[in-house]
Amino acid sequence: MKKAFLIGINGKMGKMLCSCASEYGFEISGGFDMAASNDDIPVFDDATKVNVPIDVIIDFSRPSTSILSAIEYLAKKHSAPAVIATTGFCDADIARINKLSETVPVFRSGNMSIGVAALKAAAIAVKQILGDGFDIEIVEKHHNQKADSPSGTALLLADALSDRNDQIVNRTGKREHGQLGIASVRGGTVVGEHEIGFYGNDEIITLAHSARSRKLFAAGAFKAAEFLLSASPALYDMDDLTERLNKQ
Repeated sequence: MKKAFLIGINGKMGKMLCSCASEYGFEISGGFDMAASNDDIPVFDDATKVNVPIDVIIDFSRPSTSILSAIEYLAKKHSAPAVIATTGFCDADIARINKLSETVPVFRSGNMSIGVAALKAAAIAVKQILGDGFDIEIVEKHHNQKADSPSGTALLLADALSDRNDQIVNRTGKREHGQLGIASVRGGTVVGEHEIGFYGNDEIITLAHSARSRKLFAAGAFKAAEFLLSASPALYDMDDLTERLNKQ
């Protein structure tokens, strides 16, 4: 069985990945987290001490220099591809991830849901039909413990529809023509909801996606991991995965 190594294994998504790995043909050989543990699955807090087999690395953690360094070290040592599902990286971190993709296959996406990939494609198609006469607004909702705002998914959708310089986060004041607004809501246990609104004269078009369980992100991560196992070193995203799935 294919061996997956989890970065952020003690988090909510790490636990979800452990619980359903076998459904997707993977075994969790070990994990990395800031607090090591001695459960059934070995967990390390020092990448240089990892002594388990690794076919692919899957990262659901929080952006930090130590985490990114661990991914780089393990990917290069084991010649293992990496699925990076963490969001909130700074430009310097993204540059390091891009550099890593020159050595091993790397899959990075702000959202691992196939449904969100479909939402993005639908939004692009709607914008092409409507032209520039509609104002675009994105509202994203997540649980009250989510660290980054706006969400990586909201930024992924916004980047597909506008230039980053035209994006206004949590607007205060009058809208300017051509801007795309992003509003964030944090509360309760919301897994993730994203709504894209196209606001025109006398009509509104709304596209939305609602995540009901973290398992859908785990499913996407394992599909991405499977994709990388036969890929050449390069940087991949959900568009590459959906293209592959559509050909099957």
